[in-house]
Amino acid sequence: MRITLSLPDHLAARFLAAVPSRRRSSTVAKLLERELMTHETQLERACHAANADDALATKIEEWQSFDDHHVARAPRRRPAAR
Repeated sequence: MRITLSLPDHLAARFLAAVPSRRRSSTVAKLLERELMTHETQLERACHAANADDALATKIEEWQSFDDHHVARAPRRRPAAR
């Protein structure tokens, strides 16, 4: 897949000087993969921390039970006048 990216001039110049043209796509792919793994790991840790929070779990249960018992009803429409 082709994707167009914009880079600051100073970063693009460094990249073009340091990475041969035939290796640029694979280099960007490796760097992006590494960054995404870091980001996903941070999200996973945050999720585990939230799941381990007893106070938060209690609040979630309260909100879920509220949703289960208080289903919003759509307002009834009056029949159109003839």
